[in-house]
Amino acid sequence: MAFVARPIAQIADAGSSSDGNPASAGDDSRPILISSVEFDAEDPDLAQLARSVVTIRPNFSYTVADISADVQRIFNTGLFEAVAPESVDTRDGVSLKFKLVANPVVRAVVLRGASQLPVTVIQSVMKPQIGKVLNTNAMVAAVHKMQEWYNDKKVAHEFVNVGISADGIIELQVQEPRIGNVEVRFIDRKTREPCEGQTKPAYIFRHLKNIRPGATLSARASEDITDLTNTSGLENVNVQFSQRLHAVDGSPIMDAIVNVTEKQKSGFSGGGGISAKGLQEGGMSALVANADYYRRNLFGKCQNLTARVELSPSPGGGKPDVDVKLSHTDPWIGDSHRTSRRVFLDSDSTSLEPIHAKAEPTDDNQDVDDVAAAGDGPKALYVRKVISGVEYRRPLAASWTGTLSATYQRAYTHDDLKQTCLHDAYNSPLTFSGLAYDTTFNVLSRFVYEGRGKDEALLVLTAEQAVPVTADMLWFNRVVVRARRKFHAMGATLEVAAKGGNIIGDLPPYEAFQIGGANSVRGYPEGGVGTGRKFIVGSAELSVPLAPDQFDGYVFFDIGSDLKSGSQVLGDPAQARGKPGQGYGYGAGIAMHTPVGPIRFEYAVSEKGAGRMHCGLARSF
Repeated sequence: MAFVARPIAQIADAGSSSDGNPASAGDDSRPILISSVEFDAEDPDLAQLARSVVTIRPNFSYTVADISADVQRIFNTGLFEAVAPESVDTRDGVSLKFKLVANPVVRAVVLRGASQLPVTVIQSVMKPQIGKVLNTNAMVAAVHKMQEWYNDKKVAHEFVNVGISADGIIELQVQEPRIGNVEVRFIDRKTREPCEGQTKPAYIFRHLKNIRPGATLSARASEDITDLTNTSGLENVNVQFSQRLHAVDGSPIMDAIVNVTEKQKSGFSGGGGISAKGLQEGGMSALVANADYYRRNLFGKCQNLTARVELSPSPGGGKPDVDVKLSHTDPWIGDSHRTSRRVFLDSDSTSLEPIHAKAEPTDDNQDVDDVAAAGDGPKALYVRKVISGVEYRRPLAASWTGTLSATYQRAYTHDDLKQTCLHDAYNSPLTFSGLAYDTTFNVLSRFVYEGRGKDEALLVLTAEQAVPVTADMLWFNRVVVRARRKFHAMGATLEVAAKGGNIIGDLPPYEAFQIGGANSVRGYPEGGVGTGRKFIVGSAELSVPLAPDQFDGYVFFDIGSDLKSGSQVLGDPAQARGKPGQGYGYGAGIAMHTPVGPIRFEYAVSEKGAGRMHCGLARSF
């Protein structure tokens, strides 16, 4: 008897139903007795793989839908180009054979249009395919990995074609939109219409690293916009892209228009209030009035010029204190390291009360026997510094910035009547030179690490060298280290901080380290713990929100020491005032969130049991 092979789709159309009527054509639900199952493939291993995934077994009945499902299972292995089930009627049932055509063996990979995708990425995802039968599942996974690279780098792309030739060459076609022409358009800040701008275009284009002719379009264009917006003199920046009708080399071309709105060029402002310095000194000196002038975008180069004059009442009732601050800032001097430069002239008067005030009996020193007797001296002492210099700053690495500056400083000491004063009430010198003023030329370097994210961190390393350019100038070296770390857990925040420093060389008392106060060891007045050449202070603060975004409550503990260096300060002002040289304080406080920063109200107790209130803006530790 001859047996004829038929496509599996015809099986359901043959034979009769159990009642003798012909079965309806295409009845996929009619059971078919399968007598044998065979696999026809050139590679026995592939035939065995197909056998392992099918569910049909000999001597059982199956429907056409079951056979179609097994065909799909074989296709799902990703290794076959064609799967054709064939059947042969036998006296024992239907003999089923799957004719299998495997995918080509991969010989090479050709990727077109992918100028941004590194060769190493292509090799890492495609190398496992070379020399093997193409697995379309692995091919799809490889394309997904390449897409992940594009997405991580925020590069626009589209895979427009993925295929393989009969001789095993995989071809992938990628479109990476490229930027064509880039135009800067200035927008009037009032009318919102195009206008003539003041900024030189070159000082805008230098910020556009990702928006430039020939660059691949990516989401990093927003980084250029942010960078440009932060530049002095610019109020708003946005970019518009338009696609050309005709692509170049298969890649779409996007022309860009950068719309720039400049800030007001110059202006005056004035105001008044209470200064942080005045709060420490107390009295009317806390009041301050100020007048400001600013000039933005000097010479069309995004540079800033600011001038500020501050007036505050004199504690002695004489002429008011006048402080002047001038500054010229270039946010980017044009080098490859994004270095900024600031040239400045500052004058500032600071109270010497934390160091040279007369000692009065308090809860902190009432048990100290060695408080020196004070003579008739000035009511208050001040140091006035006039500083001019230049400062350069640049990013160094991830989260690191560096600063290098050179300054010339002249410091005068005077009393509340603006009269030159060289000694305090204990006849201790106020200047190192013994003259009416001290002069220094300082070179400073500072390295700052700012870690952001869940657990914030800050590390500041500062080294300062005073160079005696002339014989009357001072020589000293000062090193200061500050560190702070925040830990967040269960809605609470633990902040741990420490700082320390050391000074070698000519040390005027007003440059010594002051220990104690709101920004040091709370529970003590400013400078109440000690004054030294060396110091170390540690602080821990645990805070919890009392009202979200409004109030925080916290407890704290501070400790500090002058490391027994108080006697090494000229005149030993700490010993004369009976300062302990070391101490700790603890307490609690409330921080109120405001647009100008948190306002803190604290009550602290020193180790001697003396209580003290502290209040002010964000703590500068």
